[in-house]
Amino acid sequence: MVNPTIEQAEAIDSYGDGLDLVLQAGAGCGKSATLRMIAQADARRRMTYVAYNSAIASDARRSFPSNVMAKTGHGLAFDPRYGQRLGRPRQTAHQAAQALDVRSILGIIGATPTILTDLGGMKAMTSKIIMRMALDTVTRYCYSADDEIIQKHIPHYDGLKKNRGEVVKLVLPVARAAWDDLKNDDSVLNLAHDHYLKMWALSKPTIPTDVVLLDEAQDTNDVLSAVLLAQEHAQRIAVGDSAQQIYSWRGANDALEGFVHELGCPELTLSQSFRFGPAIAARANEWLRLIDAPLRLTGWEAAESTVGPLDVPDAILCRTNAGAMGIVMEGLAAGRKVALVGGGAAIKNLAWAAEALQGGRPTDHPELCGFASWDDVRQYAAEEDSSLEVLTKLIDEHGPARIVAAADGLVSEQQAELVVSTAHRSKGREWPAVRIHGDFRAPKPDQSTGLVILPREEARLAYVAVTRAREQLDDTALAWVSTVTAVRE
Repeated sequence: MVNPTIEQAEAIDSYGDGLDLVLQAGAGCGKSATLRMIAQADARRRMTYVAYNSAIASDARRSFPSNVMAKTGHGLAFDPRYGQRLGRPRQTAHQAAQALDVRSILGIIGATPTILTDLGGMKAMTSKIIMRMALDTVTRYCYSADDEIIQKHIPHYDGLKKNRGEVVKLVLPVARAAWDDLKNDDSVLNLAHDHYLKMWALSKPTIPTDVVLLDEAQDTNDVLSAVLLAQEHAQRIAVGDSAQQIYSWRGANDALEGFVHELGCPELTLSQSFRFGPAIAARANEWLRLIDAPLRLTGWEAAESTVGPLDVPDAILCRTNAGAMGIVMEGLAAGRKVALVGGGAAIKNLAWAAEALQGGRPTDHPELCGFASWDDVRQYAAEEDSSLEVLTKLIDEHGPARIVAAADGLVSEQQAELVVSTAHRSKGREWPAVRIHGDFRAPKPDQSTGLVILPREEARLAYVAVTRAREQLDDTALAWVSTVTAVRE
């Protein structure tokens, strides 16, 4: 066993005292390694390591001692009886709407209902679109610790925010009907992993273990947090980095904060990064100071790291799917072998959704389903949401067909000369040389106060992005950080 740092030794000692514990561990500061040291320090007790994803769980099964069961939250909840339902052919929103009979649920006879959009036009709310929104609502409910589906679980869709009451009237009854169907073994709707996790949580399970080790706790959904907090028979240890909480938009909350509040447990820190040297640590600390994080990183003196312009990075990290799409197009046009973390499906789906709107057809894509036409997307991007401008420019310049073809031309990361990723998908990853893309836009000054206010989650996302580099970081695109005067939730 590698000798622990002073901070790691303190964590192991706190475990030995039998205390519930929260560990705030910065980027590259050995979160998983510390949990492994705790497990190795006490082979007598049954431990359950709850991993962020299946790849981390698989690695833990190889590296943790035999007294540790390593699972994802979904792995804890899985029952073999779900296997057949999970293996069904893909079900489109249109097929789901027909199977559930959306029009009958809503009592619709005759014409398709319409909703006044934020831009003043009328949006046809087809059964397919209502079903897509209802399934999105069920997913958000499954992320929560709530017992019932209510209005707050319905997402806020661009283009349909001002007339939300009408959206709720159409979507909420269908979402509740969908959930009632999904709870049945003979459901007409396809079961997803988040569905059975929620059903498991509602059953108030007891995990047969003496110790729960929760990794990446800052992005744990409330549904899983509630289950783990209820394991009063077990000692609970949560490790993560509150500054890397970047999935609140899809229902994840900071379980570290919840553990401290609910359990009253001590909060220790791991601040020595083993990923990069002092230069990159200094850049990371700018963002940690901005969000008033509870720790500052110490760079690894043995690691040489530099900050400055990069001509040939190993990876380019983008704020948006559209930004990633643009870099992919540029790379392929230059004849480079390009990989996209997560694959090209998200880009292709966006391109197909844009193509539908251009052709006067509705789309159920969550980013574009609130718009009646492509002209509406352009107008909304110009007036309300500058992040959509990258998408509209790319679609108008290249066309959906060329973008789909580019996505089909991607190679694996092992074959790639350049890896492209959104910052969200880069979480848990690292590369020798990283450039931050220019679609991390500087916030505009508030018109009434003059303050330059940055949403807190955007600052956390920038912190995640700059801490993906091991040796070289080009964060020129984030030079505007010095102009930020405040952060807000």
